[in-house]
Amino acid sequence: MKATLYEALGIPQAASDEEVRASLRGLIRKYYAKTRDGQGNVEEALRFINHASRILSDHERRKRYDNELALSAGTTEQKIAHVVSNAVAVDGEQTDVGAAEADKLAAALADPLETGLDAEDPKPEVNLHHPGLTERVATFGRSPLVTVLLCVLFGAFIAAAIVSVTPADAILVAKQVLVWLTLGLIVLTLVYGIVHGIAWLRRRSAPPPVPSLPQTDLAILNWRRERSVFLGTNQPAEDASWIFQLRMAELERAKSGRTSEPRPWHRLGARLFDYALWGLVLALLLSELKGAGVIPDEWAFWLGHPLLAPVLITATWIPIEAALIASLGTTPGKWLFGVYLQFSISDAYARRDAKAHFRRGLARAFRVWWEGVACGFPLLAPVLIAVAYEKVAQNQETDWDFAEDCLVTHGPPGILNAMTGVCGLAAMLWLYGVAWHQPMADSIVWARATIVEALPSTQVLSNFAGGGSIIGGRGNAANKTVSGTIAAGKAPESTSSASDAPIDPELAAQFAERRAKIAVLKVEGPRMLRAGNWRRAAELCRTWADLDLGDPDAYRCLGQAWQAQGYHQDAIAAFRKAKQYDPGDPELDAAIARSQKGIVADFLARYRK
Repeated sequence: MKATLYEALGIPQAASDEEVRASLRGLIRKYYAKTRDGQGNVEEALRFINHASRILSDHERRKRYDNELALSAGTTEQKIAHVVSNAVAVDGEQTDVGAAEADKLAAALADPLETGLDAEDPKPEVNLHHPGLTERVATFGRSPLVTVLLCVLFGAFIAAAIVSVTPADAILVAKQVLVWLTLGLIVLTLVYGIVHGIAWLRRRSAPPPVPSLPQTDLAILNWRRERSVFLGTNQPAEDASWIFQLRMAELERAKSGRTSEPRPWHRLGARLFDYALWGLVLALLLSELKGAGVIPDEWAFWLGHPLLAPVLITATWIPIEAALIASLGTTPGKWLFGVYLQFSISDAYARRDAKAHFRRGLARAFRVWWEGVACGFPLLAPVLIAVAYEKVAQNQETDWDFAEDCLVTHGPPGILNAMTGVCGLAAMLWLYGVAWHQPMADSIVWARATIVEALPSTQVLSNFAGGGSIIGGRGNAANKTVSGTIAAGKAPESTSSASDAPIDPELAAQFAERRAKIAVLKVEGPRMLRAGNWRRAAELCRTWADLDLGDPDAYRCLGQAWQAQGYHQDAIAAFRKAKQYDPGDPELDAAIARSQKGIVADFLARYRK
């Protein structure tokens, strides 16, 4: 028994348009970017796809096809009635369902019956052949000279950015960046592990899918010889030029080594490269606007903040990506990693002009920005990226590719492209780590300080829980002094202080508060310095030096914080101040010498520019 078109595609006859498109896309992914398998059936498969998409992508043709299927299983009277009502068939629109029976019955009818019925004028044929199957593969950068020039251009741009961003104390910065990258890698691993575990549990708990037995492979081999029902016409209207274009397109795809197998890591690397490269361009533009006074320093700081900058970078990349894909079929990152896109792959009637491609590319880029990277927000993007990876691994494509009828193919990127892409990603990772690690550390310190300030202190809790002698005491000056000392963050040294109360209790409370602040700053300033939060360390050490004028450790801490930030003049002043109070410390001389070398290095860098 001959298979129907729906049976050949493995879908029910009542399938929705989405199910039909999904089945066609699965068949296209199987054959479209596949080299010849030795049986020569790739061309026949694509010709079958051309016919199937032409019948099922149009509602009128699909309706007539369904009517023909119903007629093939009907009675003789129903067949006669159908032939009478369709005696004058539209050229190229009749199907093969019951063709032999219909021909016999039509021959038995009288001539007046055959010509007596008026028929509507046939509609002009549109897109008899699926143009998406004969589109040439992207040839952008095919020339070796163009490839070398583009890779050199990318490498020179990234190298220039590294030279301009890398600070004088690169070793210390590298240590801090390495710590942040290690923590980020651990967090990303945990996120992916959680998402993968949830996806695995859902797949395990879901009922097993009903296995379908599509007869596509067998039908492809027999559809011309048997004139089976899924043809839809007596003979497909395929001219020689279209067949030639189909063969040339297939040979070109085979020669370029294209494959439609999913490669999610290539796609992720390509997207990260595009975002990072575009971010460097925006950073250069922001620096120029800031230097020209168009954007205030406060705005520039927040626009470059690691929590806000990724949102702006990914959002502004949407129209750029759409324009590049509409014109070239790829982007710089996709080209380096061998990723190419083609729209309207399963719809033979879709518009294929530049405007339509740009509109589809814009819609796809927006869905990637919204669903794929969580609008670029760093705390949510890793989760959605892991979810998208699981969907690609399970469904062989992403939701935005299916929604915009986009086929993603992969080709061998080449050694030069692969090295440029991987090394460029590593270099830009270093750049963003250097630029963002300090603001990120400041944000973490600010968040922690805000939380600590919002919570009640241990002294207040102890006052309410166990400080009855202070709260319910006699309220004399001694108790007031002890209470003021506790509120300042320092416990009383002994109970004898109550008997040795000073003449001015308020002055004693002020001194106690000052000592408590100095004690806190002695701990927090060096701790911030060790953590690499140099801006915060400079603030704390400056306050420490103002409160304790004769302490060389305060000025030493302040000088190290200034030196780490590249403010060598201020650092030398702080080190010399510390040397006045501790002239025997040889480390201060070495620190002053390092800052003097830093001043010379900064001068030479400005002179070269």
